[in-house]
Amino acid sequence: MRRSILMILAAASVGLLASSPAFSLDYYLSQDLGVHGLHHLCEYSNGRVYSFNATDLCPLQVSDDAPPPSMSMGRMGFYAGEYQDGMTKVCVYNVMGTKEAIRISSVGLCPQTYNFQ
Repeated sequence: MRRSILMILAAASVGLLASSPAFSLDYYLSQDLGVHGLHHLCEYSNGRVYSFNATDLCPLQVSDDAPPPSMSMGRMGFYAGEYQDGMTKVCVYNVMGTKEAIRISSVGLCPQTYNFQ
């Protein structure tokens, strides 16, 4: 009985180690939605809203291994300029004649194109 359990555990461990490696994508802060109760809500470029401790600031970027809610191309923006805003940089894009922006780290480089969901 004990030997059977050990064999099952060993087989399960090998199965976990043989699984495919996880990948993650970096998403940038789109909008600070403010503090609601004990949570600080932050929206990122993948269209998702993440919750953090109310006393924490929104991180400028998050890594997530889940794909964005919509894998469609969305609206493609082309780099139109940038400016500093405090400790961050705002990258401005032309999206079919309208201006859209993303906020990144002040030392980061603005992508030449950006897919707005």
